[in-house]
Amino acid sequence: MEAIEKRAALYYDHAVGFARALQKPPFHPETVHRLRTHLRRLQAYAELMQCPQAASSLAKGVTWLSRLRTLDVFLRYLRRRRGAVDDVRRVAWALREEEAKVAHAGHVEAILALLERTSLDRMRGSDDVLAMRLKSLGREHADRLNDALGGLSAEAKRKELHRLRLLVKSLRYQEEIILETSWGSRPSVAVLQRLQRTLGDYCDRDQFRRLAGKMKLACRGEMQKEYRRYRKLARAAVRKPGLPESCATGPR
Repeated sequence: MEAIEKRAALYYDHAVGFARALQKPPFHPETVHRLRTHLRRLQAYAELMQCPQAASSLAKGVTWLSRLRTLDVFLRYLRRRRGAVDDVRRVAWALREEEAKVAHAGHVEAILALLERTSLDRMRGSDDVLAMRLKSLGREHADRLNDALGGLSAEAKRKELHRLRLLVKSLRYQEEIILETSWGSRPSVAVLQRLQRTLGDYCDRDQFRRLAGKMKLACRGEMQKEYRRYRKLARAAVRKPGLPESCATGPR
């Protein structure tokens, strides 16, 4: 149990540190990414401890920075692919505008205030309750993932894949939190990481093509082709089985 507490405390400290580092634009892209990641990990901890209100609040903090992250990833993608100069310029300008909006709206300050109100101690139950929770967690995760995969359309649609990605991310982060306990499962984490990466690549391309279309960029035709290619990969990935049976049977 101590390992879980230490990991959650580390996530919290990192989130506070990264939020404080984002004082004013221009924001360092890696700092924005790490802040969002640690907010997601804290959200997963709240879900693990069955604290839905705290989890919902932390998810809101992630959402405030979502467009900022999307524009940054798209800009880096265009630069790496040596995209049209005008496309790169316009996306860079949109990123600067979004940074100004985030700063003007006070989202970083709101995230810091949210973290100040977030109490890890209040989330955590007794050792006995947590032990019972961990005992059933492997089976719960396997069932949730398998149910989600089984409920997809024959040709999984965009919204279905997006919802699945969020579920996989939550399950992965929860599995990482308990990794150093006797209930931790490295095979589970590995399966979830691979699926999250594939779905993440697809969701990125979906956002890229939407941005390219909305901004009428020269690359919008190429982005549509990229989207179709990654959609095919994502659909193939979700046809595979979920977590292996051995990951849901008990402590390692």
